[in-house]
Amino acid sequence: MASEILFITTTDAAGGRSGDLERLLSSIERALASRSWRMLLLAQRLSPEAGLAVALPPNVQLERIAHQVSLSKARNLMLRKAREQGLLAEAPLIAFPDDDCWYPDGSLERVLNLFRIDQALDFWFCGYASAPQSPARALSMDIRPPSAFQVAAKASSNTIFLRSRIAEAIGGFDEELGVGTANNGGEDTDYALRAYARSRKSRFADQALIGHRDHDPKLRSRYFRGSLIAIARHTAMRPMSVALLLRKLMVGSALVATRRMSSADFRAALRVAFSEKTGWAFGPRRSNREAA
Repeated sequence: MASEILFITTTDAAGGRSGDLERLLSSIERALASRSWRMLLLAQRLSPEAGLAVALPPNVQLERIAHQVSLSKARNLMLRKAREQGLLAEAPLIAFPDDDCWYPDGSLERVLNLFRIDQALDFWFCGYASAPQSPARALSMDIRPPSAFQVAAKASSNTIFLRSRIAEAIGGFDEELGVGTANNGGEDTDYALRAYARSRKSRFADQALIGHRDHDPKLRSRYFRGSLIAIARHTAMRPMSVALLLRKLMVGSALVATRRMSSADFRAALRVAFSEKTGWAFGPRRSNREAA
């Protein structure tokens, strides 16, 4: 039986995250007990001879590396593996949950049904919280397409679902962005904006329907640079999104004014965001597609 959805995730085998991973796997098994699914799981810092401290369902294919890589690199390694094995052609949907997120009862089934019923729907996302809400009413009333601002503000690796053909079309994650890189974030914002731009129909449920630790506003300055790069690149390709970029710049200015980010870090972020790499300088424009 062909899989309905492919999950791509990664875990730090030496980071004490086995309990989180077990919760994620249990939520998927419980939700999709009567349906077919697959997962590619990259275990980082796991030697070839060592075992993973989690019992994996038969649907999960374990890959391992002995060192640690950035989140964007890890996802691209698994995307490459999926292509090699024909999994993107087999599974019509793809998702990128972190190992510490989970799917509350009812949410995952409803999302898959939305894609099954509406064949023009290419991209769907929602919010997340440590106490997620019931999807019963929210998903049935999700009728408005999202704005680019909502994509940038709310779409994360934990909450996006997309057609596998869209994943093929937009390529991999930008390996210069994300946790574990110098830019420390923005890879999921960049990926979601590219998916949104390529999709025939996008939908956003403005409720926290997926479980994950709550967003910490104190971390906004840490991830500002990466997300600014992603938004600047999107705006360079689509000037009508300039309001999104201006708002992001205002957020950065507020972080500096309240001393939650240094002016030096703000200037460094501006230099990278408004550069040749994002299409804001003269010279050849760098492709948005990254080899995966």
